[in-house]
Amino acid sequence: MRVAVTGNMGSGKSTLARMLQELGASLVDADALARRVVEEDPEVRRDLVAAFGSDLIDTNGALDRRALARRALTGTGGRRQLEGIIRPRLEPILAAELAHAETVSAIAVFDAPLVFEWGIQHWFERVFVVSTEADTAASRVADSRGLGTDEVHERRAAQTRIHEYAGDVEFVDNNGTLLELRSRAEEIWSDLRRTLSCGRAERE
Repeated sequence: MRVAVTGNMGSGKSTLARMLQELGASLVDADALARRVVEEDPEVRRDLVAAFGSDLIDTNGALDRRALARRALTGTGGRRQLEGIIRPRLEPILAAELAHAETVSAIAVFDAPLVFEWGIQHWFERVFVVSTEADTAASRVADSRGLGTDEVHERRAAQTRIHEYAGDVEFVDNNGTLLELRSRAEEIWSDLRRTLSCGRAERE
């Protein structure tokens, strides 16, 4: 079974995905794979520099990802330009990693912010959207990543609004504590396992 966990910046989607991994799922982290593509593919780096500025590369040849995010993720135009560069290289890698994850565990969890934006929600049997109030999310990200709350709000404003998620999605409220989110993760895990068991029983 393939399960997607998505949500806006600071929602806690990655935290929920890791909790499901701890419970026994295999995990595919789209952001980590995107970083690998950017770091390892010289053509991607060349295209990013051409699109967003040569000063993104420091004197040691490293890409300043935070500067790239500031330029690309605070508006829909920059985000689309970034996706146009990365998606053709990243999407087949994501598909391959998901296929491999299904061989590791009966439940493969995909942690990604752009499930709906890329139109790949049909890849998954279940899609969970983690939601958090904007101020709460900004505070969490500011504490964990050292970003300013204004920057977090700008990035979230360029992302999909909660009411824009369409189709058969399941919302997970994450305005509470970590313990509350863990309890919700355990409920989700039990439900996923139950669904798997019912599916096997019907086939037999």
